[in-house]
Amino acid sequence: MSHDPYAFMSPATAGNGVVLRTPMDRRHAAAGATFAERDGWRIAEYEGEPADPWLADVSHLGKLDVRGSQAELDELTDGLPTGAARRDGDVWTLRLTPVHGYVLCPYGRVGALRDSIGAPAIDVTSGLAGVALGGSRWREVMNRSSGLDVRPSRFGPGRCMAGSVMRVPTLIVNEGESIAMFVGWEYGEYFWDAIIDAGETLGIGPRTPVQAAVSEAVA
Repeated sequence: MSHDPYAFMSPATAGNGVVLRTPMDRRHAAAGATFAERDGWRIAEYEGEPADPWLADVSHLGKLDVRGSQAELDELTDGLPTGAARRDGDVWTLRLTPVHGYVLCPYGRVGALRDSIGAPAIDVTSGLAGVALGGSRWREVMNRSSGLDVRPSRFGPGRCMAGSVMRVPTLIVNEGESIAMFVGWEYGEYFWDAIIDAGETLGIGPRTPVQAAVSEAVA
């Protein structure tokens, strides 16, 4: 049996009975959130209507890093062009470059999707922390956080890109009513604080991740 050098990024290595926590867990507790268990993860829940703009912790999403030849990615993504993202039910497929993409999905589907994709897919669920940013003013928050061009004409729904947000390498996907951003797990707490700070004067507030879309943060 071959050894998977990236197995440590898969929560499955934690074993049965372990409740997994996101890097922002302490921030949620300090903000007065309550917690519920979902698919083996400790998920923060906030009362009341979401603020505008709002931020949700989606680190518990399943994440597969997919790499291969251009022909392999053409087949695996069903011909997605570079910089495009597609939603199929509760799964998002992202194609960053001709040879590199990601699959985002509910955590419970990671194993089956990885098996169906095969060797090109690496489970990086615990390698990437995630936040969803939404509301009518999310672009204003982004303009305070990054030099990336997020104008509707340049970064509309169904687009993805990689760039620097708050000086952290970030994977971003525009899901329509919100964006989801993924950074290295070790940056999760810092990234949460930084985006909250950027949106403070706009009235940003935390939101419960909703069990709906892949980001689970789009109502």
